[in-house]
Amino acid sequence: MLRWLTRRISRRERGGSERAYNYSPEVLELFRRAEEALSRVEVPGYDMDLVSAGVVKRLRLSNGRLIVFLDYYGTDPSCFFCRFINQAMWNTILSKASKELAKAGIENVEFVDYYTGLRLEYNKEW
Repeated sequence: MLRWLTRRISRRERGGSERAYNYSPEVLELFRRAEEALSRVEVPGYDMDLVSAGVVKRLRLSNGRLIVFLDYYGTDPSCFFCRFINQAMWNTILSKASKELAKAGIENVEFVDYYTGLRLEYNKEW
């Protein structure tokens, strides 16, 4: 759980000055709820959820908005089905993810492609 919050290499270990990464209990709770919500979203046609399939790459909190980084283009070799998912299926996935996050009390969400940094647009009515 919360694999994107694993120990980070400090700047001192990379040759720079020390910088602490401290997460408040509220932020950790928000990330936990987000991960649980995203793990309830299954990819249509596959018996895998977004988190265990490796589609969710990173979570970030910025100005009160949760940003979910997804492997949209499927360049990760461990995500064997990502490159075959078409736009309509992505629209369904993002819509379901948004609804699950809303059920978890997380309304202000943005989905971003992990590799390009582009915001992923989707039809919220699906």
